[in-house]
Amino acid sequence: MQDSEAVPASPLQRGLVWLVYALAAAAGALACYDFGRIIGGPVVGVVLALNGAVFCSIVAGAAVEKLRRWWPGTAQTRRTSAG
Repeated sequence: MQDSEAVPASPLQRGLVWLVYALAAAAGALACYDFGRIIGGPVVGVVLALNGAVFCSIVAGAAVEKLRRWWPGTAQTRRTSAG
């Protein structure tokens, strides 16, 4: 199985990527907690908040991977796993 991953060239770019992940996770958690609390109480709110945080960070990660292709100085690396 092969997958390519763009590696940010500078610490600033790496920091921006982590900021995007964190903001997406926080937004997903807040929105989904409110929805879950309304439909099923605090426990359902917490479960949906975790689900929303994971989902939003996955979507943000996909968007960041698409945008990183155009960053100047970004190197492409390939990882392979035997199997």
